[in-house]
Amino acid sequence: MIIDASVVLAAFFPDEAQPQAQALIRDHVAGRVHLAAPTLLMYEVTNAVLLAERRGRIDPGMGEEILEALEGLGIELVPVVWRSILPLARTFGRSAYDGAYLALAQARGNVLVTGDLRLYHAVRDHLDWVQYLGNR
Repeated sequence: MIIDASVVLAAFFPDEAQPQAQALIRDHVAGRVHLAAPTLLMYEVTNAVLLAERRGRIDPGMGEEILEALEGLGIELVPVVWRSILPLARTFGRSAYDGAYLALAQARGNVLVTGDLRLYHAVRDHLDWVQYLGNR
């Protein structure tokens, strides 16, 4: 199963999909599911942590704890080549970052779970293997 940064962030930051995100992470840790993501995941989560620090949502110590916890989860990080990212990003009018998650899921024949409603709405009528976290 492929996850994007929105799923990881929902697990660590309170929002309406936090219980679903935490359950998915627990299932991964328990070995019931295998989670993977493009290597981009660490950059996106690190950037979100940095923004949360700057906005005063969390202190720097908490930011480091989140990133260390993420590293310890053992989510498989996979490089994705631009040649598979670009067509999907173009087709669905999404960022290259979203295209990377889509490309990895497509290449592996896996479900992509996202907490990003804009991404989900852009592809839901065309890609039945993309699931919205809040619907789980």
